[in-house]
Amino acid sequence: MRGETDITLTITLDRAAVEALSKQANEPAWLRELRVGAFDRFEKIAEPTDRTEGWRRLSFESADLAPAAPEPTVVRFGISDEQRALGVVAMPLSLAATEHEPMVRDALAKPRVGHTLAKYSALAQSAWQGGAFVLVPDGVQLTHPISIEIEAGAYPWIVLVIGADARASIIETHRERGSLSSGLVDIAAGAGSRLTYAHVQDVGRSSVAFSHQHARVARGAKLVTLNFGMGARLSKNDVEVELLGQGAESDMLGLVFADGEQQFDYHTLQGHRSPDTRSDLLYKSALNGASHSLYTGIIIIDRGAQRSDAYQANRNLLLSEHARADTEPKLEIEADDVRCTHGATVGPIDDEQLFYLASRGLDPEVGSRLIVEGFFQEVFEKAGDAELVRPLQDTVAPHISRLGAR
Repeated sequence: MRGETDITLTITLDRAAVEALSKQANEPAWLRELRVGAFDRFEKIAEPTDRTEGWRRLSFESADLAPAAPEPTVVRFGISDEQRALGVVAMPLSLAATEHEPMVRDALAKPRVGHTLAKYSALAQSAWQGGAFVLVPDGVQLTHPISIEIEAGAYPWIVLVIGADARASIIETHRERGSLSSGLVDIAAGAGSRLTYAHVQDVGRSSVAFSHQHARVARGAKLVTLNFGMGARLSKNDVEVELLGQGAESDMLGLVFADGEQQFDYHTLQGHRSPDTRSDLLYKSALNGASHSLYTGIIIIDRGAQRSDAYQANRNLLLSEHARADTEPKLEIEADDVRCTHGATVGPIDDEQLFYLASRGLDPEVGSRLIVEGFFQEVFEKAGDAELVRPLQDTVAPHISRLGAR
């Protein structure tokens, strides 16, 4: 057994630097206080080790976890003139903090601890620059997705506000190439709204990528999230959805395609805080080479959240004898009138499936690729937005085409 190993953090920031960053940007006092408070939390939280809960099954070899110096987020928005004419807003978060202060302040001031990323979440809250803000006003029904492309920036903070009875699809793609990226996403889905949100992680293969996503879903609203992981040497993610109003719904989807020695770690929270809420989770990983996926899913049903319906499934397809998958469900149920189930599978491609395809004239390499495509297709279909998932299918297709027989 390995001994306890410290993860070295070379601090490139201090409290005075955070205050100077805020003053240089001429930020309001409330925002400066939030930054400084976050940095104080960052310093107080112990550095994780390979014995820290939520970190112990990871390998830190060749992964640089030293905090990066602050730098502005380089972001490109894909939004049409027609969408802007409907009142849709897409701008840097730093600008929105002034022009849409009440909404931004509400999002930034909300408590967000992070199940495993508390230290890095606090770091991002203290050192972000630029960021991105999208607002879809009440009642606006969008027919085409909005895109957010993050090209650079160590600490990107994304805030998405979907108004009451609005409908939208948003795809957020990360292509950072620095040694470490620790990002935040805050989603507020208003009463009766519908949002489909895709988070695509395609950062550099030598990078470390952390993402803390937190969503609040109001009464009668539905949120569909799709996390798609492909890049990074080490990717660690806390994905939290809070169903705060009666009748709120959440579909949480995840896809990982890994090879080499990549590691992907997802911790999800399905938080049922009100009655008559529903959540459905499906996370899938296809693992080649010596890659490793870890999944921990927590379902919480509060005492007052009667008649909640929660389901959780984690499926892992091992494409190599050296690939590995770990999965762990956790349930915290305080209500007595609920339906809550979970399931997990880990295994190689089914020999019977390959045999069937071979009997139809397909060689093992082609058969393997078809099975992986079908494995992913279920998640793409559940997303329910063909225009949003099409670029994701195009992104993963070249990787699947390189798969050979086991």
